[in-house]
Amino acid sequence: MFIFYIFSYLFYGFLSFSFSVWIFFHGSLVTIFTLFVLILDSLIIYNRNKFFNQKTTVYRLILWTLFVVVFHYQEVYQTALSLDLVIYFFQHLSLLSSDLFNFLYQWKLIHWVILGIGFYLIVTNHRDETKKNWIILSFSLILLIILHSGSWVMSDLNLNQNQKKLYSTQKVKRKFESFSGKPNFVLVFLEGVPRKHLLKIKSSYIDFSNLQDFHFWIPMPHTSKSLFTWMTGKSQLDHTRLQLDESVMESNLPKQLEKKHNYFTSMIYTQSIYFEGMDQFFPKIFQTVWEKGDLEKRYGGLYPSFSWGMEDRVVLPALKQITNTKKQPLFVMIGLSQTHSPYFVSKEKVDYFWKSPLDRYMVALEEEVEVLDSIISYWKENSSRETVLILTADHGESFGEEGAHAHNYSLYNQETDVPFLIYFIKSGELYIPEQGTSTDFKDTILSLLDGNHNQTEENLKSNFFSSEYKLNLVLKTWNSEIQKSWITDDKKYVYHSDRDQLLQMDLAEKNRVPITDSILKRKILNVIYSNIR
Repeated sequence: MFIFYIFSYLFYGFLSFSFSVWIFFHGSLVTIFTLFVLILDSLIIYNRNKFFNQKTTVYRLILWTLFVVVFHYQEVYQTALSLDLVIYFFQHLSLLSSDLFNFLYQWKLIHWVILGIGFYLIVTNHRDETKKNWIILSFSLILLIILHSGSWVMSDLNLNQNQKKLYSTQKVKRKFESFSGKPNFVLVFLEGVPRKHLLKIKSSYIDFSNLQDFHFWIPMPHTSKSLFTWMTGKSQLDHTRLQLDESVMESNLPKQLEKKHNYFTSMIYTQSIYFEGMDQFFPKIFQTVWEKGDLEKRYGGLYPSFSWGMEDRVVLPALKQITNTKKQPLFVMIGLSQTHSPYFVSKEKVDYFWKSPLDRYMVALEEEVEVLDSIISYWKENSSRETVLILTADHGESFGEEGAHAHNYSLYNQETDVPFLIYFIKSGELYIPEQGTSTDFKDTILSLLDGNHNQTEENLKSNFFSSEYKLNLVLKTWNSEIQKSWITDDKKYVYHSDRDQLLQMDLAEKNRVPITDSILKRKILNVIYSNIR
């Protein structure tokens, strides 16, 4: 078994011809952990006479399972294990444990074969079977190489390639000069929804196929960081947690709307804000905040909860409480949760729990659009003031594209290209910018409220509805160095740190070309790193 541990460490997990990839995914933490497991397993074997045989076997099986899970985690989520991630896991164990089913679902045949081989070698580890075990081990090593070579080919499949072009009859406007008067703003955040998945869903009011071929990016695919960026225009790529100072606490969008335009600001969030420091930010920039804990206390008997959130229909009664008491214009930010892993579906569709994660996710997304339609209907029927619905998402979600799953560790479009549209509820007008970023959202909204007053050249360059707009965004994976990216003009660059490869592509991520010119590569990387530090 000792030899199989060593072989698994050396070749299993990220078998490739790139030494830099091997180094990246065999960092100091994984190496120390492997040494710890080897020493502990050896001690258990050495002292097995002091234990019951059955107890010794159980301990060794648990140790092997833990070893395999660590390497599987790196492969499934495409990131190197770090001390920060381990600490994060134990801090949020109660939440992350709900993702166990999705994690196991992503295991390939090779993962189960490796786990099974280890179990076999542990259970049959007797001196009289040494020859038999060597035969089994030799055969399993050959099988491991064959299966793993195939798994690398499969992980590179791009699930975007077979998407059919959709057509819409709803009229869309691309240019927008200003808001008339002071409308209500309802900013709705879908949870983990890339633009490409929303295209397939039907709404009673909005034809989402209009979003096709237009792009809107966020700089980091992680909820707390992304929501912070939407409110402040700051990406803070060099930090995994929100960095709060007097500037961001005063210059954020809700505070500006409250102080300069007399808006009443409110947040309804069906997830918890007592997570990653969000409780130190959002209650201080919004005048009222309703988060998961508040909603459970008031409506928990009517709407069920799950690990990461609640059934999002709870938004409607909370919304009524806000709008029935205020006469001034409103800015309401609504954050939904059902499309967060493990992808919550209502009791009427409980059979979908046993479907694949993607099937469950799409059903949850259909329910989210039903909630969105009910929000639109409510404002249409209950507000005399024009109400502007802004629909977007905190980030996207991966389901195997580029070998990635869930979110955080890929900067390809399935995690960073989110839907964005502005819908006037009374008039039915629909506006979609040709391209934009969440870092420019705050400035764009304030610019459109100001109209043609005090518009500088710099304002126009950051207003994604302006013809002067300049697309420029640096992206980074959360709590990991695995990928960095730069989007500028009509090009997107993705740098894979593990294999020291820089790719150039168009905004749809087609026509991918490796950058081999060392001078050009260094120039692009300098731009990326200068915007991260």
